[in-house]
Amino acid sequence: MKKMQEYFTPGETDSRVSGSVISPTTTIITAIIIILYSGILLSIYDNISFDPENSFYLAASILTLIIVVSISIATFISYIHYTHFTRPMLYLAQAAREVAKGNYAIQLPTRTSKKTNEIDALFCDFNSMVRDLDSTEVLKSSFISNISHELKTPISVIHNYTTLISEDNITEDEKKEYIQKIQTTSEELATLISNILQINKLDNHQLETVITNFNISETLIRCILGFELNLDQKNINLDLDIPDELNIRSDEGLMKIVINNVLSNAIKFVPMNGNIQISLSQVGNKTVLTVSDDGCGMDENTAKHIFDKFYQGDSSHKTKGNGLGLSMVKQIITLLNGSIDVKSSPNMGSTFIISIPNQS
Repeated sequence: MKKMQEYFTPGETDSRVSGSVISPTTTIITAIIIILYSGILLSIYDNISFDPENSFYLAASILTLIIVVSISIATFISYIHYTHFTRPMLYLAQAAREVAKGNYAIQLPTRTSKKTNEIDALFCDFNSMVRDLDSTEVLKSSFISNISHELKTPISVIHNYTTLISEDNITEDEKKEYIQKIQTTSEELATLISNILQINKLDNHQLETVITNFNISETLIRCILGFELNLDQKNINLDLDIPDELNIRSDEGLMKIVINNVLSNAIKFVPMNGNIQISLSQVGNKTVLTVSDDGCGMDENTAKHIFDKFYQGDSSHKTKGNGLGLSMVKQIITLLNGSIDVKSSPNMGSTFIISIPNQS
């Protein structure tokens, strides 16, 4: 991070860091001037009689002293005002112009002592804001880069298969296979776009909750049945511990998104003939959903970033995904005042624990 002084042209400001410190030299000089002229005034009183002939001289001397002292005090006050307010505001104005140009590396100078004033607090808040803007800009660039890649891949697949279908020498079986590939890729692309739109609404606080009473056991079973084909393809064994009826007051639509994404994530990382355990229970005022699998698991570093946008623990991209599902799950659960925890170890599977309170 660059310091503010690096952005000022010569003569625009001095090299002192903060305007919070008054020059000791200026203080001493001002005090000497006041003491000196006070001594002169006392000398005049001691040596001049108060007859009419000397009254004019006395008045002129007193007036001169008052003017000099007033100028000294005014200069002193002006310097205090400059160092305490004007110069820091020049720093702030110049820094704001730099940020407006897109320079997020700038940082205003702040004191390290504990005796901070309003200007120090303002500078600290400004620096914090600039750092946040810098982080946001990095995330924005990363988002654009990632989303471009994620959109380009399925579009390229669709384009390649449509090109193959248009050839004359392909068989009917090949044509059916290519059409199936196009259909599957189109569905993945539609899911990606839907997730992006949902994430955008969550980021901009545009997603409103619709709170109703519903049987979450029934909702969970319907979501599981929606993955019946995926479960059969990998011959996954399901171990369910779900009560017949468990009512909750929350947003059913958002809970479906949470359940579907967590189930999809478990199925994706479970090997052939693997196992998934799903349990649902009521703990006090909260509904707790637990989804465990015996998949590849993840290390501690991956677990820390699993809810970040576009983060994929499988850097080889052997498993399909765009890194948006769990990020969206985290944001929805936060919106519903709930919590989500993950417990995992490499080659030991993963367990996601979701806790959702009843909404008032």
